[in-house]
Amino acid sequence: MQSSFSFVTGKPDVCLLPMPKWTWTGRDFEAAERVAAASELPTVVYYPFDSWDDPARGWWGPRQWAEPLHRYVLRADIVAGPSLPVSGGPHDVIPLPYPPLVRRLPAPPDLTAAAIDVHFAGFFREPGWAPPSADTRDRRYRGHLVRQLQAALPPGRVRIRKAAYWNDGAPANLRRRYVRELDRSAIVLAPAGNGYLTFRHADAWARGRVALSEPVHRLVQVPEPASWESGDVCLTYDPAADDIIEVVERGLEDPARLADIAASGWRYGRRWTDPARQARHLADALRARLG
Repeated sequence: MQSSFSFVTGKPDVCLLPMPKWTWTGRDFEAAERVAAASELPTVVYYPFDSWDDPARGWWGPRQWAEPLHRYVLRADIVAGPSLPVSGGPHDVIPLPYPPLVRRLPAPPDLTAAAIDVHFAGFFREPGWAPPSADTRDRRYRGHLVRQLQAALPPGRVRIRKAAYWNDGAPANLRRRYVRELDRSAIVLAPAGNGYLTFRHADAWARGRVALSEPVHRLVQVPEPASWESGDVCLTYDPAADDIIEVVERGLEDPARLADIAASGWRYGRRWTDPARQARHLADALRARLG
């Protein structure tokens, strides 16, 4: 994750503060705050969590560090991140979706040749007899979505991989398989994870596929939220309505609409998930802040 945002470290007009990690101790916070206090440049911190007040779910570290983390983030002049809450927090924030972990295609492909209707790769838990979780970041909720898709789509048209190909230790051959399967798919399920916006969104856009997502723009800050609300960049399902199958079936019945969403998502991803362009967005925000 840190390496994906290394583009800001070489900018001479900004001080990139260390990204808080769940392994931090009190000394780490003190050291990072000294960096912030000593800087004569505008400071930027990358915030990977989706709550200002309670980052504990994504933090995974000791609960007592939540308050120091909150103070540390508020010290920054600008806060950037993929799942910044829609309200509260620092004044100047920049929503930056995760960059893709796969190569971006030079143009949106033709989806009519897709051999897989819906693809998903990631960890999930079997829902068992429990009802769908109210928190869509719960792995049981992912399991609920997977079970529905497997039951509703022909076996050969849905591909579910209980694996995380993007982990640093993932073998290269598994990553290649991930890309091959993306390129054979029309739709990529991108459910919420530790945060609402995930690498799967960026990967789907990069390969010109349709990202299947809940409307995360209502929960976290995203660039161009109107494009999300209009359905231009994602095929969106409503967890409250439990309508993912209806949404997928309607999408598959309208190839032209799927193609439009895929092309719009590809352009959106190029604008907002390319690291070089993210650096320019960050520079523009700094110039605006400095007047």
